[in-house]
Amino acid sequence: MAHRVEQEPERVIDLAGRSLPPAHYEVEINPVTELLNLRTYKSGVFEAGGYEWSLCLHPQGDPDLKGNDPVFMSLYLLMEEPNKLGDDERIVVDYKFFAFNYNSWTYVIFTEKGKELRAFSRATTKLGLPKFLSLETFNDPKNGYCMDDHCIFGAEVMVSKSKRKMETLTIVKNPPQNTITCKIPQFSTSSKHPQYSKAFKVGEWEWKLKVFRQRNGAQQGKSLSVYLQAQGLRPRIKMYVEAKLRVLNKNPTKNKEKEVNGWLSDIYWNCGDREFMRWEDLEKSNGGFVNKKELAFEVEILVISNVDRSDEWV
Repeated sequence: MAHRVEQEPERVIDLAGRSLPPAHYEVEINPVTELLNLRTYKSGVFEAGGYEWSLCLHPQGDPDLKGNDPVFMSLYLLMEEPNKLGDDERIVVDYKFFAFNYNSWTYVIFTEKGKELRAFSRATTKLGLPKFLSLETFNDPKNGYCMDDHCIFGAEVMVSKSKRKMETLTIVKNPPQNTITCKIPQFSTSSKHPQYSKAFKVGEWEWKLKVFRQRNGAQQGKSLSVYLQAQGLRPRIKMYVEAKLRVLNKNPTKNKEKEVNGWLSDIYWNCGDREFMRWEDLEKSNGGFVNKKELAFEVEILVISNVDRSDEWV
């Protein structure tokens, strides 16, 4: 198939190069004298980043370019089977070409000037360097690109996703209807398991309270642990919350209050305090906290973040 290429780019040559070979493709060609007689050399297919690619080398310059300069070799990266891409889909890559230097025993690196990332699509299936390497430089034995009528070229193709995640974070202070009273029915100080309130809604999310007797630390068994739990958070979304949690007493002056905060997600959806109040205060028959087997709370959401996410073509 015919491959479409964009306008001619400038190149950057890293003569110092590196000792490590190209990560994705390398070809050793011999004899070089016969290579230079070819109009086009097409490599075999190689895989990088989940896609298939090949190289196209024009030893006498690209014949399809107007004003072709035959003193330069042209080298291109071709995407195989681009019709598998969606109509608007783009594959973003950072590609490099290599030529082995037998004098320094390193790989000289060739890149496009000022364009670290380029995009392939159904319309753009070929990118590269029309002026990859001058024939004069290549043919001069002093420059080290040929030895015993052999030469080595290569390529690396680092693929990025064609879409990126865009996120808009809105921090809301004192959201509407941010104070809720909830209860844990049938609360028992003898229970060894966590106990939960019914779900309640503040902002776009539902919440629950989780309470249990402290299990770890120096004060093990001596404190009530209280945690605010977000319900049904979407995967990969993180939400910030600040809240005041109050355990209510018959005598409001004896309410126990603490401020908690945290970044919540679908994996870690708790924020709270493991030493919220003394456990013995709950066990007092006239302590005023447990009434008719119910433990009452007031939850005041002070700050909450809302996140909108979308995909954007790079």
